[in-house]
Amino acid sequence: MNENIQAWFDQNSGKVIELSDAIWAKPEVALKEQFACTETAAFLKAQGFDVKTFDVLTGKPSSEPNCIVAKWGAGPAVGFLGEYDALAGLGQGQKNCPACAPKDGPGHGCGHNLICGTSVGAAASLKAALEKEKIPGTVIFYGCPAEETLAGKVWMAKHGLFEGLDIAFAWHAAPFALTVMEASMQASTNIFFSFHGKTAHAAANPDQGRSALDAAELMNVGVQYLREHIPDDSRIHYCYTHAGEAPNIVPDFAELNYYIRARTRKIDDELVTRVVDIAKGAALMTGTTMDYRVNSGCYETFVCHSLNRLCRESALKVPEIVWDDADRNFAAALYKAAAGKDAEGELLCSGIPPLAGKVSSMTGSSDVADVSHIVPTGIIFGLGILKGLPFHHWSVVSTAGSDIGRKTEVYAGKVLAQCAFDLLKAPDSIKAVQKAFRESRKDMAPYKPVM
Repeated sequence: MNENIQAWFDQNSGKVIELSDAIWAKPEVALKEQFACTETAAFLKAQGFDVKTFDVLTGKPSSEPNCIVAKWGAGPAVGFLGEYDALAGLGQGQKNCPACAPKDGPGHGCGHNLICGTSVGAAASLKAALEKEKIPGTVIFYGCPAEETLAGKVWMAKHGLFEGLDIAFAWHAAPFALTVMEASMQASTNIFFSFHGKTAHAAANPDQGRSALDAAELMNVGVQYLREHIPDDSRIHYCYTHAGEAPNIVPDFAELNYYIRARTRKIDDELVTRVVDIAKGAALMTGTTMDYRVNSGCYETFVCHSLNRLCRESALKVPEIVWDDADRNFAAALYKAAAGKDAEGELLCSGIPPLAGKVSSMTGSSDVADVSHIVPTGIIFGLGILKGLPFHHWSVVSTAGSDIGRKTEVYAGKVLAQCAFDLLKAPDSIKAVQKAFRESRKDMAPYKPVM
């Protein structure tokens, strides 16, 4: 791998780990990432980046910013997508604890503290290498809030923050080997449905009430019947955010939070229309009224095969992680605590699988997909989660605060930096990737943010 990227990590990997550990220890949910934003911005300023922070919803400077765009250099522009939001209900107060189940509060159950560290390390080490070797290039770090609600990068796109970017890179933890992703994640829409009725005494005067809760429950029943008539790989899931205050009062307000996912944005939009119609019918059946708001929505991932091939070639140059006995013992204890049984086989992955050259499907969603429709985006998944354990789980919080997570973020940061360095060193390759990107999208509608 590039010796200057390696030299930067030799000197600074401890600082990267210190940043991600601080974010791990003070987890913040979507749009509330002021601490992570401030700490990350300070790190990048110290590394010589021109740093701007602001509120992602307005795109304007704020006393409580949650979004970062940090730039350095001149020439072809490569960007690294950092994330730092946590998940509600997965809090953990002790690092290096393989049996610490969640407590109250949020936690990094998807390893976003590591994603921040990975992208920060990639951006800063790439800057150092370009400076040392006098190679033209613009390095941009994006501090992206609210990935868990699929909103942050969509708002950033809406504000035009990815304009002028030539290539983007992202990494995400996953319970498999480091993989240059050819899978397309699903398009998704997050909608809140609100029903409004009329209160009454549920025993004495139920005839005078109109139950918003009845409407919400009838909507859910209608959606259950809809499931038979949607594509097999589509997903619809929901939770109640409000369902009344007391059982002896007919509720005049109820609210549902829905996620609707599908293989493509077009199919997802069609499913949204059908779910909205069901909500309208539920309101009509119960004499209530309904309104809804789209909270966020993202596209399916657009896979850029020409960039993927170059990314894998670069990734193979980076020395792999060496797992030691302490890592394996931690992993074994964590797996047993999470799964309730001893693991069978290796929990810590290695290697970089070959490319298949074709797009497969993946049932999760991410707003990184929106960026992939704007510029060629190299997305690398893998490591940082134990094999056989799920995403969005307290075990991921444990791993993200352990040496397994720390080793992973340093390795992934080197990989992303090497990918970007190799492209900037041969700028014709950037032009070739962009040409292939445009040609493969020529029959597709232009990208338009859902919100």
